[in-house]
Amino acid sequence: MKINYHNILYCLLLFIPFQFVSCQENTHPEAKDFVFPYDLNQPSDKYILPSILAEISGIAWITNNIMVCIQDEDGKLFFYNLDERRIIKSVDFGKDADYEDITIDGKTAWVLRSDGKIYELKNFDDQKEIDESKYETPLTKKNNSEGLCYDPVEKALLIACKGNSNIGDGDEYDGFKAIYSFDLEKEKLSKNPTYLIELKKIKDFDEMSYFERISHQIAGSLEESGDIRFQPSAIAIHPTTDHIYVLASVGKAMIVLNRDGNILSIAMLDKWQFIQPEGITFSPDGTLYISNEGDGGNGTILKFEMKK
Repeated sequence: MKINYHNILYCLLLFIPFQFVSCQENTHPEAKDFVFPYDLNQPSDKYILPSILAEISGIAWITNNIMVCIQDEDGKLFFYNLDERRIIKSVDFGKDADYEDITIDGKTAWVLRSDGKIYELKNFDDQKEIDESKYETPLTKKNNSEGLCYDPVEKALLIACKGNSNIGDGDEYDGFKAIYSFDLEKEKLSKNPTYLIELKKIKDFDEMSYFERISHQIAGSLEESGDIRFQPSAIAIHPTTDHIYVLASVGKAMIVLNRDGNILSIAMLDKWQFIQPEGITFSPDGTLYISNEGDGGNGTILKFEMKK
């Protein structure tokens, strides 16, 4: 019997809990002074969600500790009260489908399907008044669109692709993960990615410990087609710093970008705490919330305060 020592070492390393935060080599000068503002090993609160949200796939902050959630099967919005730790109501908006993320601005919500379709839901918090529109985009199932956030600066939606970064049969963005923008005024997707995350750079972090570097390299070797294990599952814009946070369930990492698309830092996530991180949102003061699918158990929402 042939023993795969790489896989054995990788499995052993997974038992070493850590949160690694660094800046990649030869990066933008801003990254050298950037301090990751959260301790992802120490959530200030943990919300255990009811079984209906076991497959929670997206969250968005509304107001007064109310969060709207979606899960990846039902066309429903679930309104979760953080203070009361319960769902206070639900609103139907569409047929059952693979819904991946949600974002809001005022009284309007947008929901993303994995095939790139976008639902615009005006008056989303009122079942009697909800007004639904649907936008088609050139993105398809092969792009596996999973992350969605509203960009108040550009008045657009940012869409992070977990799968193929190219639209159509092109290959110019192989080796990258793509974030496209959808212009809400023109109702049109950008022809080219607004942001590109070069996967090779994620491997080359100058402050990694020996074991962290080996673990990351082995993780990369297990991914198909030479793709390292960073596949975006959610995206959000920080309300006070304007940095772009990209979360990956596959790869268990979070990357921070500036508006020019430069990587400022990467935080590796503890796989035992972040079972399947699929959603991210911020409250207005910068408090971070990350939702996890249950993977056979209850879904959760983890809360992280900004470091002072």
